[in-house]
Parts: sequence; structure tokens; C-alpha cells
Amino acid sequence: MEIVGHHIRFNAFNISDTYTDLHIHSTWSDGINSIVEIVQGARIKNLRIIAITDHVRRKSTYFTGYCDEIRKIGVSDLSILIGFEAKIKNFQGNLDVSSKVRKMSDLQIGSVHRFPLGRKLISPKDLSKRICQEVELELSVAAIKKQQMDILGHPGGMSLKEFGEFPMEFFREIIVECSRNDIIFELNSAYHAAIYWDLQPMLQEHNPYVSFGSDAHTLEEIGKWSTILRQGSGAC
Repeated sequence: MEIVGHHIRFNAFNISDTYTDLHIHSTWSDGINSIVEIVQGARIKNLRIIAITDHVRRKSTYFTGYCDEIRKIGVSDLSILIGFEAKIKNFQGNLDVSSKVRKMSDLQIGSVHRFPLGRKLISPKDLSKRICQEVELELSVAAIKKQQMDILGHPGGMSLKEFGEFPMEFFREIIVECSRNDIIFELNSAYHAAIYWDLQPMLQEHNPYVSFGSDAHTLEEIGKWSTILRQGSGAC
């Protein structure tokens, strides 16, 4: 198995590799549960690796205390990574995060959230479906080529959330660029569970690194991929 950090090439993963969740939010940003509660929940679900990836911005000041709290948790049956999720803030592919926070992190997720158009941040709901999809594609590809993140978080997610659709040819372009630039394509259960089997042929063909995440804001959402893929494969 070819592994970079805690991530694997798509064609190398098996069901046991899905007992991870590398995209979880706690009460340090907009999650409902504390880090201690998240760790307890992950252990109950028999996860092996999790990453706490709270939202940051360049001016965020909480990260030192956040890191200290994660480091104090000592459990032998679960690896816990310190991470963050930052917004892709422009069409140059830069993330809205400070260099200090980068240095303190094990794992860096860059995601499209609100869209930087003109001097404003625009909500996806204020755009037409096609413009939303095209802007999300351009921001995603720019960040992948910039190579300042480990993972592209929930690819296509804003268009899927707002309009229920992100073109498969756009997914293909993102997957190809992830593979070329060794950026991890996040399979996110909150966004991709319903289209996983449509994505699978493209992931097999281009074989990018992948990670399994949930974008969990509650305990119930953590670690869903292991259940989704076991059910899909008939393993349970």
C-alpha cells in the first residue's frame, strides 16, 4: 500500500482504511461537541485516526490553546491530528490562514466556502447554478495548483449543497489536478455519499490520494464512510 502521511492512493484503499475521519469540527469553531467528546465518540465507533480541523482565518487567535488541548489528550487506541480548515480566499489559490497556524498543524484543509467576487464575499445562493459551479471549479483548481494545502475539502460541495449538482466533467478536472499535484481529494460523507459510485470510475482512472472525512459538526456525523462503503459493498 502506498501511503503519504495518513492518506492513500484511491486504488490502494480497502474498507479498513475508512475507519478514519480527517475533517471534524469542535466547539473551538462551529462544532457542537468538545474535543474530549469527539475523541470519546470516535473510540466508540472504532475509528483509528481522526483530525480535528476547526475553521480558521488569518486573524484567528485561538490556535495555541486549541493545540494544547488536543496534545493533552492521551489515548493509545486512536491517533489524533491537529488540523484546520481554511477558506480558499482568491483566484490565486491562497488560503485565509496565517503562517503561524500552518506551522502548528499536522493537516491543512483548503475549501471553497463563500466566493470572492470583486471586493465582496458572495454566498453561493446569490449566484446562478452554472456560475456557482464554474467559480467553485476555478477556485478549487487554483488552490490545487498553488499547493499550499494537504487536502481539498469537500470538492464541489458548495454547488452540491445549494443546487444539488456539480458537473462530473468538473469533478474529473479536479481529480486530474489533484493527481498531478499530489493534493488529496477529500471524499466527504456529507457531500459525496450519494454520488460516490459516479465518482469511483474517475478516481480509479486517475488514482489521486484520497482521505475520508465527514465535515462533522456533531458526534452522529463522525466516521460515516466506514458504514456507507460497507453497506455499498455488501460487507455488512
